Formats: sequence, C-alpha cells, structure tokens
Amino acid sequence: MTARDPELVGLLVHELERHLVVIEGVLVAGELGDVDVARRSVHALKGSAGLVGETELASAMQRLERRLRDGDRSALSATLDVIRDATARLASGQTVEAPAWPVPPSDLPERAIDPAMRGQYLAEVADRLAQIDAALAGDADPRDALAEVFRHVHTIKGAAGAVGDGPTAWFCHGLEEQLRAADATAAEATRILAEVSKHRAVLGLLVEDSVAGVAALRGERRTAAPPRTGTMRPEDGAEGDATFRVSAADVDDLLERVGAMTLARERLGARAGTALSNARVLRKLRADLMDALRLIGPPRPWGAPAAALRRIERAASQMATVSEALERTAEQLRAGDAELREGAEAARKRLAGMRQTSLRGLFTRLSAAAHADARRLDRALVVQVEGMDESVDRRLSEQLVEPCMQLVRNAIAHGIEPADARASAGKPPAATLVVSGRRVGGRLVITIRDDGAGVDLLALRARAVEAGLVTELLAEAADDQTLLELLFLPGFSTRDGADLLAGRGVGLDITLASVQRLGGNIRLSSRHGRGFEARVDVPMESGLATVLWVRSGSDELAFDVSHAQRVRAAVEDDERVPHLSACLEPRPTARAPLVLDIDVGLDEPEVFTLGIDAVLGREEVLIRPLSPLLVGIGPFAGVVARGDGAVRLAIDPYALAPRARALLRVPEGRVSEPPSRPPPPSV
Repeated sequence: MTARDPELVGLLVHELERHLVVIEGVLVAGELGDVDVARRSVHALKGSAGLVGETELASAMQRLERRLRDGDRSALSATLDVIRDATARLASGQTVEAPAWPVPPSDLPERAIDPAMRGQYLAEVADRLAQIDAALAGDADPRDALAEVFRHVHTIKGAAGAVGDGPTAWFCHGLEEQLRAADATAAEATRILAEVSKHRAVLGLLVEDSVAGVAALRGERRTAAPPRTGTMRPEDGAEGDATFRVSAADVDDLLERVGAMTLARERLGARAGTALSNARVLRKLRADLMDALRLIGPPRPWGAPAAALRRIERAASQMATVSEALERTAEQLRAGDAELREGAEAARKRLAGMRQTSLRGLFTRLSAAAHADARRLDRALVVQVEGMDESVDRRLSEQLVEPCMQLVRNAIAHGIEPADARASAGKPPAATLVVSGRRVGGRLVITIRDDGAGVDLLALRARAVEAGLVTELLAEAADDQTLLELLFLPGFSTRDGADLLAGRGVGLDITLASVQRLGGNIRLSSRHGRGFEARVDVPMESGLATVLWVRSGSDELAFDVSHAQRVRAAVEDDERVPHLSACLEPRPTARAPLVLDIDVGLDEPEVFTLGIDAVLGREEVLIRPLSPLLVGIGPFAGVVARGDGAVRLAIDPYALAPRARALLRVPEGRVSEPPSRPPPPSV
C-alpha cells in the first residue's frame, strides 16, 4: 500500500470523526473536562496521520499535543478547527496542507516565555538581529553574507524553541527554508538577501510582540501591547569619571521607583491642600462662634446661662488651637512636598542621563541598510543624515530601529525610481534619502524623506474604492492626509504584486504598531513625482511634563504646554470652531466660551483651533503610558494620576488635529464620526 492508499485515508477520516466527538465532549464540559483525555486523542491522531502520510496534519497534531500537555485549554478549540478542516479535505480527496509561508497556521501557539529567561533571550536576539543587519548592509560576497544570515537565523530559531517562543521559532524555520533555496551563484544569493531584508521587519516584531506579529502576517488588527520595561540588555558601561558597569534593567527599575516617589509626593501635596482647607474652615467656624457670643452679650439672670457661654468659649478656643495645628501641618507637608519634588526630579534626571546616547548609532544602521538595499535594486542613492548628535534615551533608540528600518526600506522599494525613469523625469541619476532627527519640546521627531516617485493620490483613491475600503463618495470627499492614512491598513497596498514588503501592506502596518507601542504616531506626506516623507513622532521619555489643564464638558484634560499657543474668548467668527468634546466623542455641543489654539507644526507653525469651556491652570505632572484598553480608542497621549486617586487623560494633539479639521468640513447642524488613523494592532 502507498501513503495515499484510499483505504488508509478512509480509516483516518473515521478516526478523525471519532476523536472529534471525544474532544467536543471535553470542550463542552468546560473546567470539568479532562484535558488529558483530549491530549490522548490528539496523540493517537498524530500517529494515524503520520502512518497515512499526512505529514502536515501530523505536525499540527504534535503542536496541539504540546499545548494540551502544558494545560492550555484554548488549544481545544484550535484542535476542533484543525480536525474539521482535515476531515473535510480528506473526505473530498484532497490532502491537508499548511498555508504558504509566511501565513501562520491556525494552530500556531502563542508565546509563553519564562519571565526569568525573557531578559536574556531578548538580549541574545537583539544581538543576532544587529548582526543580521550588518550582514545585509555589508560589502562582503553575497554568498558569504547569506551564510552569515543563515547562521544567525538558525541561532534565533534555537533560542526561541528553548524558551517556548513558538511564533518566532516557526517564522525562523520558514525563513531558513527560503535561505536554503539559494544555489551557489552570487546572483541567486543577492536575490535571497533582498527577500530576507523584506522579512527582517516581521522578525523584529515577532520578537517584540508575537501576537501583533502573527496578526500582521494574517492581515488582522490587534490592540497595541503596553510598553514594556525592564527588558533591556546590559550595556558595556558609560563614559566619564569614576564609571562602572550597570544593568539597564536596574536603571529602569530605579526610574520606576522614582516615578512612584513622584506619585507619593503628589498625594502628600493633595493632603497638604486638604489640611490647609480644613484649617481655614475651622478658623471660619471659630469666627462665627465669636460673633454669636458678641450677639448674645454677657450672661444675665434672664438670658443665656453663664455655663453655656463658657462652653462655647472653650470650643472656640479649641477650634483656634486645632486650626493653627492644621496650618502648621499643612506648611510642613508643603515643605516636604517641595523637597521630594526637587529630589525626585534630580534623581530622575541623573538616572535618565545614564541611559542617554546619541542618534548616531541608529542613523548609521539606517544608512547602511539603505545603501545595501539600493545596491540590490541597482539604484544610485545618496543618504543625507541630520541631527545624529541629538541625545536620546538608549532604550528609545533601540526600539526605533525596527520601525525606522522599515520606513527606509519602503522608501527604497516603493519610492526610488530606476535611473532611466529619473532621467525621463528630469531628476539627478542618484536619488536622495534624508534621515533627520530633532527634539521638539518633550518629543523626538525622526523624518525619513526621499525624492522618489511619491504616491499617486488619484490611483490611491481608486485602489481604495476597488478594495472596498471606502465608498466612491467618501473617497472623493477625503483629503490627501486621510487618503495617505489608508496605507496603514493591513492588507492594503498600492502594488499589484504580492510579497511581504510590497504587495500585502504588511510593512507600514507593522511600523505603525511599533511606533504606537511607544506612545507615538506617524504622519505621512507626499508630492506625486517629487517624493515621500514619513515623520515619526514619539515622546522622549515618560515622566514629568508641564501641562495646561482645560475643562471640556464634564471632563478635565491635559495639553502639553509646548503645543498650547494661546487661549482667547470666543467671538462671532469662531462659530464653526469644533468643540473639544465633539472631537473626542461625536455629539452635538453648545458653543464654547473659549478658544484654544494648538500648534502641531515643526519647521513652521501649523495651528488648529478648539472650543473649550474653561482653563484650569498649568501644572507639572507625571504622565504614564496608556493601558491597552485605551490605546487607539481616542487621541490620548497618556494618563495622569491625581493625588486624590482620580485619573485624567492627556491629549495627543497630533492625533486630535485630523478630527478637528474633519469636523470643520461637516455641514452645520450635523455631526458624524471624524475620519482618523486606523486603530493599532492589538493583543
């Protein structure tokens, strides 16, 4: 008999149907169901599938068996899906096949890394990814570079398998197969390296956030994972006098503790304010009692008894003593609050300074990758770098490598034209790629700009309608910025071909997810035939910031003062100014008494206006990252914990600007959901 003997296939179908009933019973029983019963069924099906020659089904059963052995009850549903699909395929005479790599199989296990091993694992993978980048960007023989990349991918696969990072191990296994497909010729090695450079961004995302990476490969959306702390690899040391080696994870932990001190200080300040307020109330009550005594007058035989008056006098005297004590306590609390504020801020600055580095290392890697990709595509390229001496947090610099690398490679693959096309357009033969970085207030802005073909917005509009993303009417009404936002949608691309970089819309989707996990955003701009620009804007660090508190309806919200240009009284010409409440949740609102001008420009002012109900003052506060439930829901930059336990939201003006401008285009008397950036990938 052969492996595809019809009789054996029929027996396998019968086995699948029989064990399907068993596993369904375990699933229906819920917590009372014995997972080990389901595991034994899966183990039996693994052997039967291998006997018939259905290797892919046997591999799927092996993965599911491992998950069930670890007590993963979610594997029960995945097992039923695999069995039902396999039964239908085999009964119709087909074989069981896995999706073509890099589309993940439906039963791919989620990552569950031991926290004790996670830091070392991420540090090892970060080293290997840096060496892959160096091999891709180097001038060595392509065959030698290919061997070097294969070695590092194989090492990452082994490390991922050892710690239980199933998605990364699976992806590296498929990438290895791609690398093995190359023959010994330099031309074939060059082609394979070009493919590897396209997969590089996905590999980085899988390591950073496996759920978001798998979702991006499937063209799905997920909510961005919260920013991680304490996972950086140890650095070799810092320059300066009396230096010593210190773990970056220890610095992260200390900074977290300083943040907790700052929150405790805010609570002390709130209690000091409460004590002072109570002291003033007592002082007023004493004054009222004394006034009452004066009205009553001295004790008389027919008037108020002397004993009652004496008791009132004693109560007034005690109230005076208590109010004075409360005032002294409040002043002491305020003095302690000021000392804690000064000490915590000084410690935070010194600790943050220990993690500082320049953008030089990041820009060097981006420049090398750009030149390497340009060589593979036979493009002449000049890379200009600006602001490489800007000082940033070392952790932020490392987290920006993946998204900025993808933007650079997109510029080479999508934007830079061949030499003959540039000559026909009257452009220099060598394209120019500008990578710049600058600090704007408390944020870092990295701009990646090319002088290539840009985006044909007419073609983009037509492609969006064809793909069913928007109606023709909405596409015609959308402005250029809104159309460019469509490039972030999963599975959407301006190309007809389908590969990981250029045809499936995965690259920009991954990039946006990575930047949003850092609390930032990406703004795109294009001039057809003249070039394309991507501007990455992220907070320099999560910590203290000076904010302007405003009230909109019943909400108290914070704006970074670096963006708040001015506040003025509303006039008749401001009738169409959108209310901040309507920008956050589309609904009819009354005309606002005040107008706030917000500037989101960099090189030149770019102001939009909002209606607000009141200004509550300026304050230095600690802004913390958003929880996963809030990421992507609204234009929020973080949360502020108040001393009384209340939580307030800080506004991201860059995400708010498109909403405010969209409401200006809404017909009067009609409110609709303002167009905005698609939500980030979720966990």
